Amino acid sequence: MLTVLTVNEAQNRVLSSVEGKTVRTEEINIFDAPGRVPAVDIVSPGQVPSFPRSTMDGFAVRSSDTFGASEDIPALLLLKGEILMGASPPAGIEIGEAMGISTGGMLPPGSDSVVMVEHCDILGDQLAVYRSVAPLENMILAGDDFRENEIVLRKGHSLRPQDVGILAALGLLRIKVFKRPRVVIISTGDELVSPEKNPGPGQIRDINGYALFAQVLESGGQPEYLGIFPDSEDALYSGLQEVLSNADVILISGGTSVGRRDVTVRVIDRLPGEGVLFHGVSMSPGKPVIYGTSNGVPIFGLSGNPVSAMFSFLLFVKPLLRRFQGLSPFTSHQPGVDALLGTNFSSPGGREDYVRVVLSRNEDDKSGEKIWARPVFGVSSLLQTMIKGDGYFIVPRNIEGLAEGSPVRVFLF
Repeated sequence: MLTVLTVNEAQNRVLSSVEGKTVRTEEINIFDAPGRVPAVDIVSPGQVPSFPRSTMDGFAVRSSDTFGASEDIPALLLLKGEILMGASPPAGIEIGEAMGISTGGMLPPGSDSVVMVEHCDILGDQLAVYRSVAPLENMILAGDDFRENEIVLRKGHSLRPQDVGILAALGLLRIKVFKRPRVVIISTGDELVSPEKNPGPGQIRDINGYALFAQVLESGGQPEYLGIFPDSEDALYSGLQEVLSNADVILISGGTSVGRRDVTVRVIDRLPGEGVLFHGVSMSPGKPVIYGTSNGVPIFGLSGNPVSAMFSFLLFVKPLLRRFQGLSPFTSHQPGVDALLGTNFSSPGGREDYVRVVLSRNEDDKSGEKIWARPVFGVSSLLQTMIKGDGYFIVPRNIEGLAEGSPVRVFLF
């Protein structure tokens, strides 16, 4: 008999078990930075940009020289030359002067704006300006992006491509980040064979080892798949002892129920240290999930049912991997859409139900604004419910069903 926790209780127990655990760091090249998390605040070593720059092709001017300019009465300025890209201006400009400039060029001393090339005509050594510009128009000042010693990227921020561009602009080619957690994956079951083999009678190819590997990668971890172990308590115990010292997290697929061949819970309790912290969560799919630790190393026992294992990973393993990478365990937002339930749906109650759905719009909805969520019916262990589904919604523990047309929040796969 499983003594089950709620999803929130189980999540809290997982995270509290690693409270205060040191998160390791390393230094990396910024080419490897997307998805990584800075271990310290990143500070600008200087101003960005380091000089006032034009944001348009045109002419650097004193804005006051253009006031009142129009198509009928242009402002006439002395054209003093051109600023080459990547070079300092050849001179400053005085009252009544202008200098040609390209986008990104360095403004000359004395100028405070740029008039766009399409608003001007060159007349010999003079420039006719047909439209006035305001001070600081079509330019940015030194330090407009970042000032010296300004915090540019905060510790605990998952780096995006645009962040890598900023690091390059700052000249920071190596940064200190949190290490990716090393996640060891073990599949168990006498019925399992490797995917490259043809299953015999009563055998199936290992799914979870590969699906969990992909989920770990997607979550920022470093997966290591150890292969298939038999339904043997001693074999699993020996295998875990060999990897405990080098693993940050261990995932065991299979053997999580309460039958004679379900050895995972017994093995975790045999290992040195804390042992099993819970066995069972009031959710479907994924009820028989196990969690324990051995000398501080988190160990998950996930159902051999692939759909159950994937949902258990999303709810319990992924938050832990985020925590080990210096991130908040739970994202402030999750991609999702508001939809209407496309059919009546019953739920047993007393557990959280994770219902896979297909999203669509009705042809008779002329506004095109309504999105309908239609459950993918089938045995929960069937992978097609994940493959065909666009996402899932959650039926809370205290609700035994929802009527057609009920609003639901669908979280996207």
